[in-house]
Amino acid sequence: MTKTLILPFGRHRGKSLKEIPDNYLFWLCSRGKSTYYKQIHSLDVSWSVPIEIWEAARKEAERRGYHKIGERWERKEA
Repeated sequence: MTKTLILPFGRHRGKSLKEIPDNYLFWLCSRGKSTYYKQIHSLDVSWSVPIEIWEAARKEAERRGYHKIGERWERKEA
């Protein structure tokens, strides 16, 4: 049986990956990198999403029917 991963940080702290919205899931899949953030803030953040959460987020995105194309996630065509 697979253990449910609960987010230990951020806006959705205490929620499972199945409960969070797509846009936050994609942010986790990017390991917390954001070109928007870097454009509006002068300081670079060296923190990134832990690898086990990143891997679980990618699996959840695929379970929801998304696949990665370049730098973005898109729904698979049926």
